[in-house]
Amino acid sequence: TLGSRTLKLFKHLTQQQGAKFDSPESVAGIKAFIRFYDIETEDVEKNIADFKTFNEFFYRRLKPGARTAASPLSTVALSPADSRCVVYPHHSSATEYWVKGQNFTYESMLGDASLAKKMGPMAIFRLAPQDYHRFHIPVNGRILSHKKIEGQYYTVNPMAVRENVDVFTENVRTVTLIDSPEFGLVAYICVGAMMVGSIVLTVKEGAHVTRMDECGYFAFGGSTVILLFEHGAIEFDKDLVDNSRKSIETLVRVGASVGITEK
Repeated sequence: TLGSRTLKLFKHLTQQQGAKFDSPESVAGIKAFIRFYDIETEDVEKNIADFKTFNEFFYRRLKPGARTAASPLSTVALSPADSRCVVYPHHSSATEYWVKGQNFTYESMLGDASLAKKMGPMAIFRLAPQDYHRFHIPVNGRILSHKKIEGQYYTVNPMAVRENVDVFTENVRTVTLIDSPEFGLVAYICVGAMMVGSIVLTVKEGAHVTRMDECGYFAFGGSTVILLFEHGAIEFDKDLVDNSRKSIETLVRVGASVGITEK
């Protein structure tokens, strides 16, 4: 494990960097960021010149209709984020194929032993700095609860996950539970990553939500959304399963099909 001094330094740098990107001076970096990552700006709701800070641009909203649902059927679960996706139909495959940290368990990630026992299929959506950083609701239902689990900020990428640092169980994260008529209980986990100062949830506890509704956004940095479904609740799309078996991430956008209910 990393020493406590190193962890304190990580936290300090993360907070310091977050404050920097919230300052008015940070707008000077927006155009260079767009050029460096070749970001498409046609779908951005506001004019680039109207953003007051870099972070405002980073968690920019898109124009209505920029992302649409792959299917009108509520039995189809949708991608919550513009991201790189891997899926695991069973808990055993999740720990075997990709999440190789020594301490990775659903219980440690969720902070709840009884909830962990109910969960099987897992989908991971990894956002890169250039991506649209608002995340959305994948299934119809009601928000039962939000829980924040304090942690560190490590980078989230496949190489880091294979090391001894278990980013999904050690990073700061939020766990939102959705009660879905079609899919049962769904755990929606947002994981903060290196230089991410905050995870902001914009949907309230008790709210009735529909697929594609906004759930929240990440401030600066690469970040990850994880969906956990109850055993036997979802059949993931074949292309996602096939790619994941080969350790290949699939590029998806908000609203792309992830799988269908087996209930």
